Amino acid sequence: MRMLTMAMVGMVLVTAGSVKVSGGQMPAPSLPWANQLPGMSQPDIMRRAEQKRMLMSDRQKRLVADTDKLVELTTALKEQVDETNKDILSVDMIKKAEEIEKLAHSVKERIKG
Repeated sequence: MRMLTMAMVGMVLVTAGSVKVSGGQMPAPSLPWANQLPGMSQPDIMRRAEQKRMLMSDRQKRLVADTDKLVELTTALKEQVDETNKDILSVDMIKKAEEIEKLAHSVKERIKG
């Protein structure tokens, strides 16, 4: 019985010794990418993060503007097609279709990143 008790105490001591105690101090919060930017100060990291947020905001605004333009162009093209008969194909309609195609491709590429 004594041997079993000693073994249990030994296990508890080994387990307790392997657990790291922080001493009640909380680690300083850090940005997830801070370790990827060695040599940069905290203000530089924060400035870079703010620039990234602004770029993403600008990107979103351009996407909204371009998709609004796509809606406008496709609506105008549909109206032109509705006004014509099946035998008429105007140069203006072809140009609008090409503009729609280019704009849609550019939006698609920007969405992909």
